[in-house]
Amino acid sequence: MTRVARGVVLGLLGGLLAAGCPVGGAAEAGSTDLFEQLSESHYIRHGDSDYKVYAFKDPNCPHCTDLTEAVEGGATPSVEWRWVPVAFLGEESLADAAATIEEAHDVDGRSAVRANMTLARELGVRSVPTVFYRDASGEIRSFVGGGEQALDALERLATQ
Repeated sequence: MTRVARGVVLGLLGGLLAAGCPVGGAAEAGSTDLFEQLSESHYIRHGDSDYKVYAFKDPNCPHCTDLTEAVEGGATPSVEWRWVPVAFLGEESLADAAATIEEAHDVDGRSAVRANMTLARELGVRSVPTVFYRDASGEIRSFVGGGEQALDALERLATQ
């Protein structure tokens, strides 16, 4: 992808985040709050904040790796990230995601990844990284990706 095309894509993602694309499907239909469902997933916490986001990520996805590196590099210091490991990219992803979960929690990693995959399917997650967050009015929204503009917008939400 050319630098210009990448900039256009990142700009669109940032615009979608700023505009706030509401989450459809299971989030609207279910009686349980989506964040409550996500909090029951097998996630790995990064940071400590009242402003929490959940991100489905595959350990072998280069876009997920870019997002993780940006977050670990300090792009969103006011956001608590809850990484939800999934295995969209095959058996190696399943093994890597399972190992990540087992390092953080005393559970069977493969079963935990499978449960995360079931939740992802129920929520309509089709690609990674997919990030769920609350907008300024408290409505749950999501976006795919995680470019600089999207991260800046999350940081602004976290500091409001």
